Amino acid sequence: MTGLLDFRIEWLDAPGVTTPELAATWARYEISAGGRPVTQVEAADGTYRRGVYGSLYPLAFWIASNWWSLTYHMRPTAVDGNLWNWQYIRTQPWLRQHNFRAAGDGMAWPNLTIVPEGPVTQVTWRQDYESSSGLVRFASDGRQWLAGEDLRTDLADIVGRVLDRLTEVGLQKTPLAEEWAGIASVDAGEQDFCRVAAQLGLDPYSIGDDLADGIIAVADALPPDLADDFFDSVTVSALRDAADWTLSAESAAETAAASAAETIRAIQDSSSVRPANHMGQPGAERPWFTGWELARAIRRELSVPDTDSFDMSPWVGIGHAHGSSYGIYGLAAVAEDRCGVVLGDPHASPTARRFGQARALGRILTRPGQHQFVLSTAGSQDERVARAFAAELLAPAAGIRSALDDIGSDSDDALDSVAAHFDVSPLLIRHQHQNQLSS
Repeated sequence: MTGLLDFRIEWLDAPGVTTPELAATWARYEISAGGRPVTQVEAADGTYRRGVYGSLYPLAFWIASNWWSLTYHMRPTAVDGNLWNWQYIRTQPWLRQHNFRAAGDGMAWPNLTIVPEGPVTQVTWRQDYESSSGLVRFASDGRQWLAGEDLRTDLADIVGRVLDRLTEVGLQKTPLAEEWAGIASVDAGEQDFCRVAAQLGLDPYSIGDDLADGIIAVADALPPDLADDFFDSVTVSALRDAADWTLSAESAAETAAASAAETIRAIQDSSSVRPANHMGQPGAERPWFTGWELARAIRRELSVPDTDSFDMSPWVGIGHAHGSSYGIYGLAAVAEDRCGVVLGDPHASPTARRFGQARALGRILTRPGQHQFVLSTAGSQDERVARAFAAELLAPAAGIRSALDDIGSDSDDALDSVAAHFDVSPLLIRHQHQNQLSS
């Protein structure tokens, strides 16, 4: 995570532009993310430049209108990153709240998508292979993770600069000014509601009374440790039923913890397995490294060779909760220094259960002060650490490499054979192979 979302703005006259807000905020602007150019464009004559011409009012109004989604809507992290691209707007309607192109109004905007991931936010931009506006072609690709709080400041600064420009020319009363004033005036309770609504993928200002009452009731019923991850993945139409399942699973996970033969206190207290927690700090853009390192440290601490499968049963007990989980992957809890987990799919395969156990252990080891977790389908930083931890704990990359060397092949059949050896899914082996072993 390096740098900021930086805007360089040169205000210009706009002869011929008749809409007052557009004319007043006409500019040449450059955008960079983490020091990398976002607005590098190829002009119609084939030359390249880093600046774009147009009005910044539509972008500022779009930021204000989608403020809560841009800062709290994490659900798109569960979507394949290849689809974070404006060309998929028909199948990925969430892009209207996260991609600059939704600002529209005939201006040329980069194909830039902003998605929060907890304490950090991912910013991704894609080049055009054809001109997006008939005048310019955005010609750069990139991805950066920025500190979430810093990015919120950067986005607010864009809105503030546009409002200041409007004030300079006597345009204080605009839809943008009204929208931004409404955001600035929310009290703490209203802000909590707007945050939860955004987590659910909803516009907090367009929610009916019944649904609003349901959101408030569920938020009050759930322990704070569970609420955030719950709202990031629950099925919106089944909030109350999902909350009932979660509370039932919380009790079942604590009971399941008693069946774990081993306590986790010893490995929690060991300095050799204490993770370097970079959440929200430089380097947080690769949380999987933290997960991999922690899993390797656990295996070393417990003297489990990289070539052996890892027995999860002594470390994490499995419980059951009746009914559908309504989008919740699972719930983990610690009781008496032992760990238990309940998975949302009661019919999960043995390999899926082992992965769920390992993922629960990863969450608990990376957040030792928290004793209960909803395991979410969203890709928060904590969840990415936990998933990488689970994969490396169950099937270490070094062990996979050794097994493939013995087989003398990395064919599909060979990868399936390695999956059987480690008692994991073939998909896990393929992900490990792709992420850590493929050049």
